[in-house]
Amino acid sequence: MTLNWFYLVLIYIVMNSISKLIQKYVMEDEVVDPTAFGAFWHLMSGIIGLPFIFTAKLIYPHSLKIWLIVLLSASIYSACLLLYYHALNNTELSQTEAISTTRSIWFVILGALFFEETLNLSKLLGVGLIFAGLLVIYYQKRAKTSFGKHHIFVLVYALLVSCAYALDKFALGYFSVGLYNSLLYFLPGTITIILFPRTLEKMKHLIRPRKNNYLILLSCFVQIISTLSLYAAYQIGELSVVGPLAQTSTVLTIIFGIFLLKERWNLKRKITGIAIVSVGVIFLKFSVF
Repeated sequence: MTLNWFYLVLIYIVMNSISKLIQKYVMEDEVVDPTAFGAFWHLMSGIIGLPFIFTAKLIYPHSLKIWLIVLLSASIYSACLLLYYHALNNTELSQTEAISTTRSIWFVILGALFFEETLNLSKLLGVGLIFAGLLVIYYQKRAKTSFGKHHIFVLVYALLVSCAYALDKFALGYFSVGLYNSLLYFLPGTITIILFPRTLEKMKHLIRPRKNNYLILLSCFVQIISTLSLYAAYQIGELSVVGPLAQTSTVLTIIFGIFLLKERWNLKRKITGIAIVSVGVIFLKFSVF
């Protein structure tokens, strides 16, 4: 495995964090409907990503099986979108993010089961430290601890999105990155609109010439760069390493939040968690035992 995958993941982490920061600012507008925002954001990202299809040789499969896998992955992403937003509207953000860190565990399991990726002590320690660091950041003793159906939604979301990433890694062996990237934005947005036709009506607010809507487009462009980098990393890197590392984008988002948005609640816990995650990244990057 070459070193290039690591730098591609770093690009993803930075760009994804910037995109999240912009989305967070936009979502503070109470007029924005989460489902409409998600569908619109995916569709616009797909459109903005179209020029990148032609930056490299166009590759696509002729097998119906591969196209069905792509459709399955897109359907899973649509379900994840609904589960995550539904859970987020009924649970605290800290609990949602803490539970969703279980993705790190699923990445290792799926990588070993379906891609025959080797497990060594460095990798297990790295994933474990990333998982622990994110829990330190998000877990709150004072939060309501009763485990309800919305917490189960987050657990299911974490499993499903990990499966979707695994499907992406497999499918990317048959696609050029640019084409696959656009498909995986177009399809979830389209599926959401088909399942929830009223979403189209709610999207009208998002196409008006307003500052927030311009920021949505900027977020889409930044996100396209991030996922192009991530998919390229999946093509040459291991799921059990790339997946957990990519999840650390939330750490950079927190750092941006501290300095740019003045979000300094639980600052000591955040710094401790970031330090633990950083050690985990070192174990994954320099896996020697």
